[in-house]
Amino acid sequence: MFKIFFYINELNDIQKENLNQLKNINIIYRNYKKNNYIKNAINLSKYCKKRKFKLYVSNDDKLAVKINSYGLYLPSFNKQKNYIKSNLHIIGSAHNEIELRKKIKQGCREIFISPVFNTNSGFKKTGKGLNFYRNFALKFSNTKIHALGGINHKNLKKIIFSKGCGFSSISMIDKKMNKHLIAYLNLIATNL
Repeated sequence: MFKIFFYINELNDIQKENLNQLKNINIIYRNYKKNNYIKNAINLSKYCKKRKFKLYVSNDDKLAVKINSYGLYLPSFNKQKNYIKSNLHIIGSAHNEIELRKKIKQGCREIFISPVFNTNSGFKKTGKGLNFYRNFALKFSNTKIHALGGINHKNLKKIIFSKGCGFSSISMIDKKMNKHLIAYLNLIATNL
């Protein structure tokens, strides 16, 4: 199954409007500024349960357990803890092979490799291309490798045609999605 993940800091009206039309979506709560941190986490958890979305909490295993989230997301900068014995579904992100191997040792079952395409999120980063993504997916075939970085409605098909198993986006969910994109996302989230 092709998996779709969206990063959310605080659930806003545009995101809700988009998400209310989507099926089989995964949400990563990553509120690094800690603005209304607990309150936003609880609201997002309730929303995800209502919509039957899987919720992952970024870099905070205690909060993930407290709000009964599905899983824990370990960003590339988390190099400390191992979560192999956790009951949470552990996912993470990496930018190179060393970080990817560390995420596997930390207990990540699924890993986002980034940046695949050029991105303006956070720091402007030059994408490393589809071959970068494909090479990791082939080399680490026992781990689900997802695409991250610069994914948009224009290049999403490239991930699918490269036999990708999923992607994550920071910016796609923040803009009002047209009905064609909604239909396409629902199609790939339920049929691939």
